[in-house]
Amino acid sequence: MALQLGRAIGRGARRSLSVSGIVALALMICYQVLFLGSFNAVVANRLPSEMQSNGAGIGFALPLSTEVAAAVAVLALLFGIGIFLVTARLLSRDLSALSSLPGDLFTRRIGRAFLSTLAISVVLGVVVPIGFALFLVPGLFLVVSLQFALFAVAVEDTGPIEAFRRSWELASGNRWRLLALVVLFGVAGAISGAAGSLLAFVSPAAGQLASLVINSTLVILMYGIVADSFVQLRGDSASPNRTLA
Repeated sequence: MALQLGRAIGRGARRSLSVSGIVALALMICYQVLFLGSFNAVVANRLPSEMQSNGAGIGFALPLSTEVAAAVAVLALLFGIGIFLVTARLLSRDLSALSSLPGDLFTRRIGRAFLSTLAISVVLGVVVPIGFALFLVPGLFLVVSLQFALFAVAVEDTGPIEAFRRSWELASGNRWRLLALVVLFGVAGAISGAAGSLLAFVSPAAGQLASLVINSTLVILMYGIVADSFVQLRGDSASPNRTLA
């Protein structure tokens, strides 16, 4: 099945602007605020006292001790993995269902799904940068080919190995179209980063928080588009025991 880019972008935007998308956005912002604030607190607490008193341009930081901030940062990362998993489930449903928030989307096989998502995140966090470090093309090829792995775990309840295979299968024959989406996301990310940098000249904290909100919005929009692409390509290729959440 050929991916229809225009449909994926249009319907993906509708998914992101739905009740499910707004809830996912709120959760994403909470995750990023917790992680950024705790990470900055660790950095700020490690600075010499005179630099701490001057602010040192660290930006937004939670008023926590180093040990507590480090623990919160780790917990926030784990929370973020759960958010990405739930977001994939929320946005991959039929458009008519996106105004509802069934509890099973947050709880169904959540332990196994969380561990599978964690494994996928670790593998991609290692393999994709290596691909980019060797040459640009292998990195892009891996990003395009494996971007549906999380959705396979979230929606089809697969394990990590099967999720990678499933993503590779769905991307086959559509990699150029999917590459166009990756480039689009990259350009949007660069623009949001530039906007945050400009605000940082006024206030580092304001710049970071503004960039965080813009970035979270773009992430949810991206997930809506990828979710619609997943639904399109999944089509009749789903096995009888696999149904959309």
